[in-house]
Amino acid sequence: MHGSKGRVSPRRHSAALQRRILRLVRHRLANVNDTQLCELLRSEEQICLGRETLRRILRQAGIPPKRKRRPSPYRRRRERKPAFGMMLQIDASPHDWIEGRGPWLTLVGAIDDATNFRWARFVKAENTWAYLDLLHAVASSQGLPLSLYSDRHSIFFSHREPTIQEELRGIGPLTQFGRAMDELGIRIIPAYSPQAKGRVERMWGVLQDRLVVELRLANARTLDDANAVLARFLVNHNARFRVVPAQSTPVFRAAPSTSRLDRICCLKDLRTVSNDHTISFEGLVLQIPPSKTFHSIAGRKVHVLQLRDGSIEIAYRDRCVARFSPSAVTRMVHAKPNIQTDLKAA
Repeated sequence: MHGSKGRVSPRRHSAALQRRILRLVRHRLANVNDTQLCELLRSEEQICLGRETLRRILRQAGIPPKRKRRPSPYRRRRERKPAFGMMLQIDASPHDWIEGRGPWLTLVGAIDDATNFRWARFVKAENTWAYLDLLHAVASSQGLPLSLYSDRHSIFFSHREPTIQEELRGIGPLTQFGRAMDELGIRIIPAYSPQAKGRVERMWGVLQDRLVVELRLANARTLDDANAVLARFLVNHNARFRVVPAQSTPVFRAAPSTSRLDRICCLKDLRTVSNDHTISFEGLVLQIPPSKTFHSIAGRKVHVLQLRDGSIEIAYRDRCVARFSPSAVTRMVHAKPNIQTDLKAA
């Protein structure tokens, strides 16, 4: 037996001191976290205790901590999707990709859940156009995936209340990207933690390690330089790190024609035509010319499309009734220097 067995430690705090501490904690120093309580006892009451000693005294007396720590959530391993094109994880990574030789860039990318095949492109900022162009590139090269896995960014999911028309149709509010994916029949699945879309998150770690070196060796300084290096890099990277899926047959669906795809992967808004056949859009007044097909569409609802090249089209009953080229849009914007607009051509 140890010689100290049964003896009281000489460093043990007295029962009177413990009762004094508990009295202070239950009255004047109530609802204080353990670390701050330890500091207050030392500065105001000249009671010097270690935080762990104080914590043990409080817990033995039945006084809970100010904040309860939640246990780590249980996470179940999710197996890969069995086929190429069944689900793409999408995300963006703003980073100093060209290491101070130029501006910070954002890399927008997608990775196939079954094969680790990657698509990516550099953009100036993470926005709706960046993801629309990314999906346009995927659809043009492979086809339409069945689903997308993303975070709950406002680009993908709208947080506004549904309109009366949406409630009558039984649908929820859609963002521009969500509307485009709905027209293409692509389901967007929300991820509720970064770990849930771990494949695309780990992709950023790999690219920030490998791609940055390639950009440095190529002396990339601009957005175009970075995208040129990225295109060469992805060819070799996909060939080396692609995984063989469980099912050999891809499940990508056939994409619509390029013209149709351009008019889906765009920004689409609804406007009402005035009596003089004009509409107000992003600070501009757009005149609809006369048409042999529709004699008058005053008071009717039309769709205004901002296309990828910066042009604007006005469509009524899926027929184009007016088109404004990017140069024409730019001229109209420059004629009104005081307007606030988000037009791509501007």
